[in-house]
This record gives sequence, structure tokens and C-alpha cells, in this order.
Amino acid sequence: MQRIGRHSDRVKELRRSIRKRPAGLVVVDGRRLVADLIRWGVPIRDLFISEELAEQGAGVDYCLAAGNSWVLAGSVLGEIAPTRSPQGILAVVDEPEAQPWQGDRGVALFLEGVQDPGNLGAIMRSAVALGAEAVLLAPRCADPFSPAAVRGSAGAVFRMAPHRELSVEEAAATVRGKGGWVWAAMAGGQPLDRWHPRGPGLVLLGAEGAGLRAESVALADGRVAIPLERDIESLNVAVAAGILLAHLRALGA
Repeated sequence: MQRIGRHSDRVKELRRSIRKRPAGLVVVDGRRLVADLIRWGVPIRDLFISEELAEQGAGVDYCLAAGNSWVLAGSVLGEIAPTRSPQGILAVVDEPEAQPWQGDRGVALFLEGVQDPGNLGAIMRSAVALGAEAVLLAPRCADPFSPAAVRGSAGAVFRMAPHRELSVEEAAATVRGKGGWVWAAMAGGQPLDRWHPRGPGLVLLGAEGAGLRAESVALADGRVAIPLERDIESLNVAVAAGILLAHLRALGA
């Protein structure tokens, strides 16, 4: 462990990385998240840890797992951290690569216009926990490796990295080429309790408010909706994704 001050080149570089994420690198904030990365065997390039945490036994364990460890004042690290409640530790790791997706089994989610990083992270968490095969992101979705998205995913983006910059036409053609189905999740669709798709599939989800583009809906085999009560018009997109995936998992789709 090497002690550094607020004006060191390493601290300046870290500040820049948080303001604008460098290509291929991810800044991870939080003790639990960093501990999970270590447990999952994710290599840590650089670890920045507060003096207070470095003095604790757990701080040594964090540093031993990192390529480089830097110790600085907790107040400085608190100024740099991208969260409102910093925990005295930041890690810089390589962005994981998405695994190949063939569209020949299970269910994938296609996200369109989801620009809130917290929502995107929560969707990734549900996708990993509920057995989705892949998450596909259309252009102009939020960065899945921004600090807010990584935190919202509880690290799930390192368990299953999303595919980025895909067109809905490409994704739908991939699934249909394997004999699968494409459904759009939206109001006015077939009620969830009567939706029983089988085989490989793709669920299209749009952001609240804007929803899916008409061109995307036109590519779908049908529409599915989650019945709502008490004059509530829609659900948060991350909540809707979780409900849809849990339904499909119960069906064995």
C-alpha cells in the first residue's frame, strides 16, 4: 500500500475517470461491491482505500487482492466518490465482455431508451437473478458500467455483461432465425396471466413515458401487459422486467 495525497497524479486520474469513464475501465464504489468482485475473481487494477479502512483487518484483505493499492485521507476519497454515502473504497477494473448470444435458448431482454442508470442496473440485477440469457441494449441507453448502474445492479453487470448498440431488427432476426418469439411489453397487451410463450424468446422493453417505438412494436409477434389496479397507468421499467422474468421462469420458458 502506498500513501498518496489529494494532489497526486493518481488522484487526479481517478477524478477524471469518474467524471468521464475511460473506454474499457470501470470504477466500482463500495465495500460490498468490491468484496464481491474479489470473491468472483474479477482482477482489480487499482484500489483506492481510506486511511481509516486501511487500518482495519478487512482493509488488508482488499489490498492484497489488488494489483496496486493506494491509501489516502477518507475526506479526500469522500470528495471523489461518485455516491452520496462513500464507504472509503474505490476499485478500478476492466470492463467485462459480453458472452456470445445466439438467441437459441431461454429469454433475452431488449431495452430501448432506458436512460436512467439506476433502472438499467436494477434490470441487470433481475436478469441475472431470474435466469435471463442476455440483456441487449439499443443505442442511447444508459451506460451499464457507470457508477450508478453498477451500484443499481449490485455488481450483476460483472456476472452477465450486456450487449450494447444493437438494433431491434438485428435482435429480432436472431431469435426468429432460431424459431423463437418476440413480444413487446406495453399497456393494452395480452394480460400476463394468459401469456404462455414457449421456446427461445425476446422481450422488448421501453422506458417509462416514451415506451417502445412504433417500429419496434411492429416487429413483435404480440404485446403483453401486466394488469394494474387503483388507476395506476404503468410500472417502473425495472419492476416490470422483474415481473415478466419471474413469470417466464415459472413457465420454464
